[in-house]
Amino acid sequence: MKSSFGVALFASAALVVAHADDDCGCEAPALFGPAPIPVDTHSAARVVPTIELELPYKSNTSDSHINVNHTMKYPSVLLEAIASVINVDCSADSVAMTFDDSSIFAATQNSWNAQGDFVMVTNHLGDCDEELERGFFLVDTLTWDNSSLTCTAHSHKTNVSTTAEMTQITFGKIPTSGVAARDIVVDPTYTLNTDISLPASTVLYNYAPYLTVTADSAKFESNVTFSGYLAYNWLTLKLDDLYFDIDAAFDASLQVSADVTSSYNTSFTYSPSTLFYGLSVPGLIELGPELKFAVEADISASEAVKLTTGLGIALADGNVHLDLLTGGKTTTSGWVPTYSASADISGQAVASIDPYASLTVEIAINFFGGLVDLSSGITAKPGFQNDFVLSAAAGVDLTGVKNVTSTGTCAEGLLLSSNFTFAVDAFATQWYNTELYAVTVPIVEECFSWA
Repeated sequence: MKSSFGVALFASAALVVAHADDDCGCEAPALFGPAPIPVDTHSAARVVPTIELELPYKSNTSDSHINVNHTMKYPSVLLEAIASVINVDCSADSVAMTFDDSSIFAATQNSWNAQGDFVMVTNHLGDCDEELERGFFLVDTLTWDNSSLTCTAHSHKTNVSTTAEMTQITFGKIPTSGVAARDIVVDPTYTLNTDISLPASTVLYNYAPYLTVTADSAKFESNVTFSGYLAYNWLTLKLDDLYFDIDAAFDASLQVSADVTSSYNTSFTYSPSTLFYGLSVPGLIELGPELKFAVEADISASEAVKLTTGLGIALADGNVHLDLLTGGKTTTSGWVPTYSASADISGQAVASIDPYASLTVEIAINFFGGLVDLSSGITAKPGFQNDFVLSAAAGVDLTGVKNVTSTGTCAEGLLLSSNFTFAVDAFATQWYNTELYAVTVPIVEECFSWA
């Protein structure tokens, strides 16, 4: 099954003329291997097979975990949870175990002999399992040696897909926040460098000889926390549940200049390098969170003109619960905006410049070697729509100036209309696409006249 899904938060639709840097600021993935089972490993209760397995996996870069629970078709036992099992040797058709406690060995005989087919889960390398993975063996018969405290399970190696009924994976509260260096500290403090500034006078778009767009300055900061839950039914080969909870804050400041030499209009997107950091439980699941920042603009002018616009935007407390299987359960809240804007036009023209500064957080998931392969994410795209009719030249701060003419036409001056727009869309490509939230906030619709 391959699909894509996510949440798009945007100010308005735009045709994309890409002028982008496709380089990736990538780090090696954080690998998660088997973590100690949080139980009393000396208890005789650990030798009793159960159909509910709780398997934590620990990051190689921190003390954090991803939790994997299996509901098994067969009763199963975790050999790593039995402290008295001091040696495990696997072959293609057997698992041989040596104990160092005769009482635990006797309890094991009593319990396992009463079972029919059951599963042994190993974490002992060699021929038992790959590095950072656990092995699954379906047991047929048992042989006991009381003198050496050895049990040999005649078995064959299998995997989760043939021994489990349900797999549940929880990856919870993984934050990404702006830091000075690219540190990785995975759940609960998984951090990415999300503080990006473009060099001064970066050319965002050029179509000679008609248009050159330059970022005089551009800076992005974000803080995103995401968590999720996946439940896969091995009997029906379908997802029973899949959702993400995404909490986001986004700050951006942007100053853009457009030099238009004749009547022209276009839309474009400029993207700096993508920041990608992977999380992997080998053989089971891969998560690929990545951050993408972009500057976008819609520009039109009836004559040669120079347009300059600036924006400062902060979005706080944005929350999205994205349910992939039930669109009606997808909700959003927060997204409290604070903003400031400025605009300047030189030359007599009818013109518009609509700038946006966007952040995309995308999460790719690959489960069990491609059985579920999809991506999800959110795009926060606040912006401003600025329409000008200029018969004189002046700059204007959209948050500060006042109308100087109350009636009549806008002669010898600047007619300016500006709105702040923002929307939240949720999409799950093959399931649904819905708008969760939309807002347009008029900032100013004024005539600034010098007549």
